Amino acid sequence: MTRLGLLLLGVLFLGGAAFAQTTSQPAQSLKPTPSACSSSSQSMRVCTNGLRSCNDVCAAQALSANSQIVGCETSCCTRYNVCVKTRNCGSRVIDCQ
Repeated sequence: MTRLGLLLLGVLFLGGAAFAQTTSQPAQSLKPTPSACSSSSQSMRVCTNGLRSCNDVCAAQALSANSQIVGCETSCCTRYNVCVKTRNCGSRVIDCQ
């Protein structure tokens, strides 16, 4: 075989190997990106954990005869709503009444 024939054969072989490598990569997922305001999102977990912790403090204070707990749970609820709005998830606010 001539040098030109060997060169063409090498180009075809290497080109085919490169093509095989690019087609073996996994396809990109078309799955939609989850909402930043879903119940399992990090932002909502932060706000929900804060509300839970605050309510736990209110419950602990209620056990003490000397504590002032009037409005404690409403304050926790308001803090939660501020947290949610700060993270642009205003649709997740709760009624604090």
